[in-house]
Amino acid sequence: MDISLPFTVLLIISILCNLKGLEHSSLVEGEGMDFSELRKAVEEVELVDGHSHNIVALNSTSISGFVQAFTVGAFVDADAIAFAQTSLSFKRSLRDVAELYGTEVSLQGVEEYRKASGIESISSTCLKAAKFSAILIDDGIEMDKKHDMQWHKNFTPFVGRILRTERVAEQILEQGLPNGSSWTIDSFTEAYVSKVKSVAKEIHALKSIAAYYGGLEINLNVTKTDAEESLKEVLTNTAKPIFLLKYKNYKNLVDYLFLQSLEIALSYDLPMQIHTGFGDRLLDLRKTNPLHLRSVLEDKRYSKCRFVLLHASHPYSKEASYLASVYSQVYLDFGLAIPKLSVHGMTSAVKDLLNLAPLDKVMFSTDAYTFPETFYLGAKNSREVVFSVLHDACIDGELSIPEAVEAAKDILARNAIRFYKISSPNNAGPP
Repeated sequence: MDISLPFTVLLIISILCNLKGLEHSSLVEGEGMDFSELRKAVEEVELVDGHSHNIVALNSTSISGFVQAFTVGAFVDADAIAFAQTSLSFKRSLRDVAELYGTEVSLQGVEEYRKASGIESISSTCLKAAKFSAILIDDGIEMDKKHDMQWHKNFTPFVGRILRTERVAEQILEQGLPNGSSWTIDSFTEAYVSKVKSVAKEIHALKSIAAYYGGLEINLNVTKTDAEESLKEVLTNTAKPIFLLKYKNYKNLVDYLFLQSLEIALSYDLPMQIHTGFGDRLLDLRKTNPLHLRSVLEDKRYSKCRFVLLHASHPYSKEASYLASVYSQVYLDFGLAIPKLSVHGMTSAVKDLLNLAPLDKVMFSTDAYTFPETFYLGAKNSREVVFSVLHDACIDGELSIPEAVEAAKDILARNAIRFYKISSPNNAGPP
């Protein structure tokens, strides 16, 4: 008699019963844990936003409608904006904003409320609900009717500046030399270094978007001659206002400036924020993998420079996590992925970062831009995602609840306070 089939069936049933028992055991363990302390910590901590951008007036010509708040980046193709309304993040975010404003859940309803209330009122509502103790702003994006740093101080206790290095270079070239002569690489470098150093004690970080200018594979051996050739092309082919982003063949100049900026960062103990991962359509995603930065990280000249990888959680979260685990000077920022991804995407992205990265090297930011609602959505979703990720870490036995509480406070605020050397929010200037 062939008894192999019944035996196989019994074996499978036995395995399934054991798995069910393990699953039940896990559920019971999770149900027996009290997460109220973690929930309270996540909801009550005053956030420190380590990277954001200026809010603009409602009638700014730089925006084509409120739906642009739900797209990836400030500059989006008009057709892509229309399709954005069917994304998961749009539908979720629109409900969140409508609930905040007490309007019907429709784009028209929210837009009418915004126009009736005015930019000051909705900014106050959004930033108060987000509950920030500090925000750091990269004011290097040129937008029509952009509100200045001082204006933002009406809505949060502390506002600090991030200096976008490529925009400094563009502004110097736009102004020209006082005597009307042509730039040389020496005169330009002198002007650039002097300008950055003049504000170095008034800022909290330098920032590079070299990823947009040909990618993150920085040429460490770029020469003055190489840079000068690029500079001549800029002056010959670019009309004012100067935006190097329009041209991809200026990488030698951008790489040269990047290395000059690192020297300044070291001199003033300023961190360097580096755009990695995804962004708007001007970015070549194939060239933004942070692993391209390995040659910079391995160079002894920059071993003491502190780097933060912006947008580290998407789509190169595993690579970023690895870099933070093996290089002491690398820190991570998960802005933009939250709230632009689906709930599953946001949660998975942050979990990926924590696979290897130390908890005290991962930082919250919103990467908010143009619309005050982007500050609110970044804050709201980040609280929810951080709670979910740390909750699961407790269930998995990786963290105790007290450890998770401390991790939440670190990720959402304290890591950034230490990294960017932010003093008391009541202090009007940087430490």
